[in-house]
Amino acid sequence: MAEDLLTTILAFIYTIGHWIGEKIVGLIQSVSGVIIPQSIVDAIGMLVILTIFLAIAEVAKKAIWIVVAVGWVLIIVRIVILMIG
Repeated sequence: MAEDLLTTILAFIYTIGHWIGEKIVGLIQSVSGVIIPQSIVDAIGMLVILTIFLAIAEVAKKAIWIVVAVGWVLIIVRIVILMIG
């Protein structure tokens, strides 16, 4: 069952990547007039998906640092309040 789920997920990611690659290649061909071979469509699509994942991870990394910083500030404030009060 796990292999079937993994196969389905990977097929979905491949389909999305192929579709994105076709759209980008079509856009490049219509703008520049250069004929791009179909063999590169999948590579372009997968690189776009990887780029999106990396961008999401980078945003999540920054958000996590903000949460950690706010947590430390709140802990320090709590300790100072305990020391004063």
